[in-house]
Amino acid sequence: MRRILLAGAFAVVAAAPIIALADTAERSPDIVVIDPGHGGKNSGAVVRGNVEKEIVLNISEDLAQRLRRSKTLMPYLTRWDDSFVALSDRVLRGEAVNGKVFVSIHADNVRRVRNRGVVVFVYGLNKTIPDGPRREPGEKILPPPTRAARLSSTRLAERIRLSLKKHGIKTAPYVDKGRFAVLKSRKMPSVLIEVGNLRDRKEARLIGTARFKRRFSKAVEEGVSVFLRQESRRARK
Repeated sequence: MRRILLAGAFAVVAAAPIIALADTAERSPDIVVIDPGHGGKNSGAVVRGNVEKEIVLNISEDLAQRLRRSKTLMPYLTRWDDSFVALSDRVLRGEAVNGKVFVSIHADNVRRVRNRGVVVFVYGLNKTIPDGPRREPGEKILPPPTRAARLSSTRLAERIRLSLKKHGIKTAPYVDKGRFAVLKSRKMPSVLIEVGNLRDRKEARLIGTARFKRRFSKAVEEGVSVFLRQESRRARK
């Protein structure tokens, strides 16, 4: 299999990260958009020296490295360093490279919640959590996803949740909802994964370990792969 590395700036709405695409005699790999939450001036949660934007970038890079070894999947990072990217721009970048799925990685900061594990979110109303940070001045406001997009996102979320559980990662027994701007794509099934609660000392330590990152990356890769195969069969019916 011959691979071509396409490096440099990808201009969609701003400077974008390196993307590796494949030129093969067979079908090209499906692009998985990996969105490390926050970045730059937006640190996300900061608890006892644990900084969300740094933690999720590290986990996202591990996931990207694993996907680069795949024959059927190829990663695209919405940010690859400590840079700020507006919420809607993350979605637009993913759509511009024809991403098949969008996976946003975050870490939680929740009081009075312990040992919950990983939580997978899709777009939807949730009165118990905020909708996310304020929009940047001049930032494009995307419309909510269509019903079909929400349904496909839910199928993706459930497949990833089951895969995380299969690989021994403590995971909430449900798919949660939130009206997060990064989940508004009408073209890509989209999920947001909270890898752990930084207020929980045990979880905060766990998500920084090589063992967790290895299992998490393997589980997400497997979940996405199974989802895409199932969606392909669904489309042929």
